Amino acid sequence: MLDGDPFSLGISDAAILAAFTFMKAVVVDHNSPDDYERFFTTAARERFGTSLILPPLLKLWFAAYRGKARMSTRANLSIVSTGTPSPIRGMEFLSFSYLIGQLTLQLLAPRWKDIENRGKPLLSLNPNVQWEEAATPFWPHNGTTLPWPPPKIFADETIQLFIDRFNNPVNL
Repeated sequence: MLDGDPFSLGISDAAILAAFTFMKAVVVDHNSPDDYERFFTTAARERFGTSLILPPLLKLWFAAYRGKARMSTRANLSIVSTGTPSPIRGMEFLSFSYLIGQLTLQLLAPRWKDIENRGKPLLSLNPNVQWEEAATPFWPHNGTTLPWPPPKIFADETIQLFIDRFNNPVNL
């Protein structure tokens, strides 16, 4: 995936890639400024550390990126929420994107902003359909073999739009 060579991703490959992506997201989240409330709870981090269990409603995608630099890395973490009345009001979503070589990984995780609501059921977001040809969902795994690379590939001019895609209209 780092070099862009075609292959297929099976369920065990997807589980490894999901664990890797979550680990990277947790490290970036945990290394945020001191005044920042960590998105992932201590319990979720410890559960992952001892058993590799991923949080519920976690969604992950992979995409291909061909920038001018042959090998580059970039990590981007953002928190998205809405104050307008909607079914997701009071929730926030962590969007984490990680680029390495030609591989782009993206994670989306929901939680309630107010700790008093954190036992309530959560909703998840689905990206706009315009991303379907460029981003392949791989977690939760759907049981099929997933081809790499996706039909559409991001370039330097378009990768930031993908990173910011959850700031744009989404579907529940």
